[in-house]
Amino acid sequence: MRTTILRGGSVLTPAGWADGDVLMAAGRVLAVAPLGGADAVRAWAGDAAEWDCRGLLVVPGLVDGHLHVLGGGGAAGYGSRIPELPADAALEAGITTCVAMPGVDTLTRSVEALLAKAAALSAAGLRTHAMLGGFAWPPPVLTGDPRRDLHTLPQLVGVKIALGERLATAPDRAELARLLSELTWVAATTGRAALLHVHLGTRPGGTEPLEWALAESGADPARVQLTHANHTRDTLAAATALGLRGCRVDVNPLLHPGRVAGAVGPVAAVRHLLAAGVPAELLTLSSDGNASVPRVRPDGGREAFSHQLGLLTCVRDLVDGGVLGLDAALALVTAHPADALRLPDVGRIAPGAAADVLVTTHEPAVVHVFSGGEPRVVAGRAVAPSPFRDPRWPTDRTDCEDSPR
Repeated sequence: MRTTILRGGSVLTPAGWADGDVLMAAGRVLAVAPLGGADAVRAWAGDAAEWDCRGLLVVPGLVDGHLHVLGGGGAAGYGSRIPELPADAALEAGITTCVAMPGVDTLTRSVEALLAKAAALSAAGLRTHAMLGGFAWPPPVLTGDPRRDLHTLPQLVGVKIALGERLATAPDRAELARLLSELTWVAATTGRAALLHVHLGTRPGGTEPLEWALAESGADPARVQLTHANHTRDTLAAATALGLRGCRVDVNPLLHPGRVAGAVGPVAAVRHLLAAGVPAELLTLSSDGNASVPRVRPDGGREAFSHQLGLLTCVRDLVDGGVLGLDAALALVTAHPADALRLPDVGRIAPGAAADVLVTTHEPAVVHVFSGGEPRVVAGRAVAPSPFRDPRWPTDRTDCEDSPR
């Protein structure tokens, strides 16, 4: 059994920061030991691979709960379709677990294609789950019944719908209440998340059917996750009200006033949600990466394409803005989404957890990434670059424009 030792870093554990060594083997974290505590292991594990992490942070790999791995777009014509996401782009952004998300186009980007892409990414070291649904109701399925799909296929962690969205068809109140009841059944019978992941569009009153359905079904509000909460001030107000009732609230760095008219910057949105009293453990950040057609510049051209995987950028901005400390900001992209997805072995560094670990500078910026204990990124570059990645497309152009910089 080959052992990997990350030596001397400042480690983010469930109990807080601790200077020490992280021991990994067989795809799992064996222990977090005090400084020098790995020496006993080194004595018998003669082939141990050691990594010097002095002066660096050792934190859980990022968990991105909303990533368009098949490519988003399509809403501005055939030419606006975005290509598939290469695994190395996500890994270089520090992401080790993600949810493959359906989007606007559920015809040419089918459930079969989504699951195949999820399998390909997992094989490349990016743990990838998936959701049914998208902008179409009823949701496209494999077996004819979303409940049967969710019960049978362990890769599936929930259903995405879109409310208040002009391009989407959506369930009515009764259909939504039934869906919530069915998701409750799936969660009980499988032990998996069975989340209702709700895209909030810009049309007013979009959450009214959801409020009615929650009351009618009696479903646990924590089974609902509202994404694009910062789409507009109205969506933020609606998400805040539902967050105070116990729903999960997801903020997207891709939505900020510099890119989307009327959007609320993610730093301002998180600050607002916390000030309103929404429990921090219900808050997450997801990238919505590889999703949208690049914005049109004033000269009529389009901005350069980027995969837009800026979770660490937003973490940094939350810290710089005085909204959260680094450990609490990282929880929005590690422990909190892992809890929402009922994935107890990711999003934390603890004995028995998956050896998905991110080594960063204090900024933070990615240095090394391990998934399943294997080095996937070294000195900021993927160990196994994708042959399909276009070097012209950077991982991230996101800048949370309400940050203090």
